[in-house]
Amino acid sequence: MRLFFIELIKQAFTNSQYLKQLIIVSSLPALVGMSFVQMIPTWEMVKPIAILIFLIMVIVFAFRWRSQTARNQRVILFRPFIFFPFLAIFTLAVPFFLLVNLAIAYLDYHPVATYQFPDLPTTLYIYENTCFPPDSRTECDYYSTEIRRRVWILPVTTTLLSCPCFFEKPMLRGDIATFPIEASRDKSRLAVSIDMRYGKVVEDS
Repeated sequence: MRLFFIELIKQAFTNSQYLKQLIIVSSLPALVGMSFVQMIPTWEMVKPIAILIFLIMVIVFAFRWRSQTARNQRVILFRPFIFFPFLAIFTLAVPFFLLVNLAIAYLDYHPVATYQFPDLPTTLYIYENTCFPPDSRTECDYYSTEIRRRVWILPVTTTLLSCPCFFEKPMLRGDIATFPIEASRDKSRLAVSIDMRYGKVVEDS
């Protein structure tokens, strides 16, 4: 298997048709993966638009590259019985995963606050999963909060922690932001502290 992939990579760099085939095939998992990347709240609407533009570009280039290749020189992907089914699956799969991701985002956590303190590099985003009306936000048994941290200057976040609770506004002491717990399904927790210089949980009590 390893030798197969090495040979495939060699062919991609020696034959432009194999390189184009590799680009198109690798675009499918790339686009699906992009739909599950956590973005900062202001970029949440940009993500699906960017994915759909990327999808259209891949389809356009696939047809263009196929039309520029002589029939007797086409690699496996550009042959009719493979090209059109693959492109159909490709075109349906990406919007499907995108819609699934948007549905999960709509029913799951919602951004409620952003915290960034002067002279400290970490930006935190608070996402809450509240109870559905007519219940209050804490009357169900599934309410929870995620604290996400921005990755450097990228519009991407990673989940720092999940808690079956809601937080109050943080109190900053030095580099440490302490989030008192407003309500919790886990009574053993009183507060969560995060180092705003290094973006790490330093105390979870």
